[in-house]
Amino acid sequence: MNTLNATIKMGRFLALAGLVSLSVTSCNLLPDDDDNNTSTAPSPPTPAFSDGYATLAAVKSVTFQDIPGFGQVEVDFGLAVGVFFNGVDYDTYLNAGIVSCEGESLDEQDNGSYVFLPSQTSATGIDFSGNPDWNVGGSANVPAFSHTTSIGFPTVGSITSSKTVSSGSDYTLTVANVSGADSVIFMMGGVVHTQAGNATSSTFTSAEISGMGTGTNFAQAAAYKIEEATYSAKNYWFVNEKVVTESITIE
Repeated sequence: MNTLNATIKMGRFLALAGLVSLSVTSCNLLPDDDDNNTSTAPSPPTPAFSDGYATLAAVKSVTFQDIPGFGQVEVDFGLAVGVFFNGVDYDTYLNAGIVSCEGESLDEQDNGSYVFLPSQTSATGIDFSGNPDWNVGGSANVPAFSHTTSIGFPTVGSITSSKTVSSGSDYTLTVANVSGADSVIFMMGGVVHTQAGNATSSTFTSAEISGMGTGTNFAQAAAYKIEEATYSAKNYWFVNEKVVTESITIE
């Protein structure tokens, strides 16, 4: 089992965010005082790796709520995403049988990815109080295996930069703190920046921002750690990620 620097091993960023979108209304990922409760927040910007046979990501999606008498309280939503490859073609996802994380079954999507989201019966999703435990049932193309990660989750603080962004100026997306991460992904309006594991900010240029249009949008910061394991002579990547999302307005 190896742990490697994600900025070296990622190869390319595969937008697992494109596999599924998270409804702000149903999952309450943003504070209730947001003016546009019907908007849809992007799902976490999760990395995938182009030199293995799968990426399995356990994600703590975080919102910070102001609770009278308690101040700012962190609320976690447990998500999970998995994609399986043949080791050559990274645009086609393979069936892997029944896939679960912490005993919760992931739903196979039309494109072959596996996703678990919070629901009415599991409002906060998967409980990631310990190290995520994965079970893969297997198929003709994917071996059956079980794996419990040993790397824990990184931490990332709330987004502290302005919620109002000028389309004619550069904008620095900033979080309060980051620790224990291999890399940090900063994403705004679909534009992704991957930074070193100790980065607490990333600057988006005016040219990038102008391409996002104006109005309500979203900023995200995702700190993640990775672990590699081999089963049946095939290597698999496991990602433990913590992501914060904030509604912004581009003017």
